[in-house]
Amino acid sequence: MLVSYLAGKRDKDKLKEQARLAKEMYVKEREAIERAHELEMQRKEEAQQRYSEAVDKIEEKYEKDKNSVTHAKKEAIKKMVKKAKEDPDEVDRILEEQLGIKKQ
Repeated sequence: MLVSYLAGKRDKDKLKEQARLAKEMYVKEREAIERAHELEMQRKEEAQQRYSEAVDKIEEKYEKDKNSVTHAKKEAIKKMVKKAKEDPDEVDRILEEQLGIKKQ
């Protein structure tokens, strides 16, 4: 009887330790997922802000120099920027190559 009691107690302690370790892993994974989500949201917000700034710069450049930037070119550049709106670096590259607008 004593032997079975001691064996059962050891198993119970092992199960408690496994449950504690599983909970720790869950918490760490959840925190990692939350950090990744937060970084993704920041990246998207930055991309949206750069997209908006790019469109504003295109409009401003068009207004300043209507002769050199045709309406068709303006729309083509806006279309390229819209396609790249998830990638801030690509937006900056398009603005620099197409309009000579460098990131400040």
